[in-house]
Amino acid sequence: MNDLRLDTMMKSIDVYGRLAFGGQCVAAMAMIAGPVLVVTAAVLPFFTWGDNRGEALALWLGGWLVAVLVTAAGLGLGFFCWRWSGDWITEWYGYAIGFGIAAAANMVLAYLLVQSPLPVYLSFLSTMAAAFVLGFLVAGRLGGINVLPEQREQRQRELARRR
Repeated sequence: MNDLRLDTMMKSIDVYGRLAFGGQCVAAMAMIAGPVLVVTAAVLPFFTWGDNRGEALALWLGGWLVAVLVTAAGLGLGFFCWRWSGDWITEWYGYAIGFGIAAAANMVLAYLLVQSPLPVYLSFLSTMAAAFVLGFLVAGRLGGINVLPEQREQRQRELARRR
């Protein structure tokens, strides 16, 4: 009976690892967007500086504040999800795939915000949901995750030998 519970627990770790990787893809979106917002907040006010310096200053300070908050939220979510992620996420290809998904999602988000008639909240919601789901689906196909099925097969062989 204990072996059955162990197998159930091992299968649930798969799900937790996938959920964690999806969350880390969304966190990476925020970590990429933060520096982009800093650059935008540093450059954009110079183009609007013209006659209204108060508006330019508000835009500059507001942009920096949003950039800091977005980056902090990304780091917070990333550390929160990291505790449930598997060891394979901490390998270079886990980071590369996660940040690649995040960069692609940020590009789609930028397109939706600028060119699409979609409301702003739906643009954010759809791209973050897509990054999360894509991270969840891709996580099971990464190389390091294949250790778990092999461990399951070995455990089944050991159980069969005991019987």
